[in-house]
Amino acid sequence: MESVFHHVGIYCRDIEESIAFYEDVLGCRLLFESDAQEGDKPLKMAWLKRGDLVFELLECEDKATCEAAGSCLNHVALRVDDMDGFVAHLAERGVAVEAGPFDPPLEFDRPLAGGDSDVFAVCGDAGAQLRIMFFRGPGGERFEAVQDNIRAL
Repeated sequence: MESVFHHVGIYCRDIEESIAFYEDVLGCRLLFESDAQEGDKPLKMAWLKRGDLVFELLECEDKATCEAAGSCLNHVALRVDDMDGFVAHLAERGVAVEAGPFDPPLEFDRPLAGGDSDVFAVCGDAGAQLRIMFFRGPGGERFEAVQDNIRAL
C-alpha cells in the first residue's frame, strides 16, 4: 500500500491572526474555513495551500491542547531562493528571526539516488551547501527557511 503526505496540522491560539500570517508572510492561499469538534469541544479550522504544501490550522477552545502540541512539533521547513530577501520580507511584516541565518554544510553519508536528487535544488554526491534560519508563527509554531540553491559540496 502506497501513502503520501497530505497536509501539516498546526494548532494556533488565534485562527484569524494565523490565517493572516500564513497568507501575508508565507504566501499561502486560503482554501476554506470550517467549524468542527475535537471530542466534545468546539474546534475552528482553516485549510491553506502554497505550492504542494497544505496547512490545516486548528484553534481549540481548550488552549492547553495547543500548548501540549507545541512540545512535540520541531519545525516546518520552507524553501526560499534568496535568504536575504526572505529575511527582509519577514522584517517588513514584523516577524523576528529566532536564529540565523547560518551557512551549515550538509554532508551525506551516501549520494542521493536519482529519484531523490530533487530534495535539494543543488547537491553533489558529498552533500549540499545550505543557508538556514528560524522564525515563529503567531501561534508559536516554528519555521525553518532553507536556501538550497547554493553550489554543492
